[in-house]
Amino acid sequence: MTDFACVVAADQNDGIGKSNDLPWPKLKADLKHFRDVTTVAPEGRRNAVIMGRRTWDSIPPRFRPMPDRLNVVITRGQLEVPDGVLVASSLDDALAQAAGSDNMERLFVIGGGEIFRQSFAHPHCAEVFLTRLAAQFDCDTHIPDVHDRFSLAETLATHHEAGVDYRIERWTRMR
Repeated sequence: MTDFACVVAADQNDGIGKSNDLPWPKLKADLKHFRDVTTVAPEGRRNAVIMGRRTWDSIPPRFRPMPDRLNVVITRGQLEVPDGVLVASSLDDALAQAAGSDNMERLFVIGGGEIFRQSFAHPHCAEVFLTRLAAQFDCDTHIPDVHDRFSLAETLATHHEAGVDYRIERWTRMR
């Protein structure tokens, strides 16, 4: 099976969302980081973004599917999706479908909470790109503590935007 990465933003308490939305203001540098890390691939190759149904639903329709990436949605039920979007029944099914697609470079899990829980525990989750906000927000969805299975490899950037300090970090699986 192919290794994959997670891309997530979380507050100081590992909160990632509230009512299927982000509880903090839009952070342009973080959104650019997300787009760049999940999109950039060598010529003729592409990346996949794997998400749960609620994460898919939280993306405004005009922005889905996410361009220049294979979009894979995990759901237990039926889901109508545009041509070119894959539907999977589990994380392993999503990973297998994405890895088996033509010209695939990298696989990225992008949410939500339950998919991140499964991903962090998955032996093929090799790294986590974590945007850590230096604040606490009212969240109803959380990720597991990244320290349990990963170690900080590097801080890619630090920002202050919309009244929020945050760091973009890359964590790698402890072997």
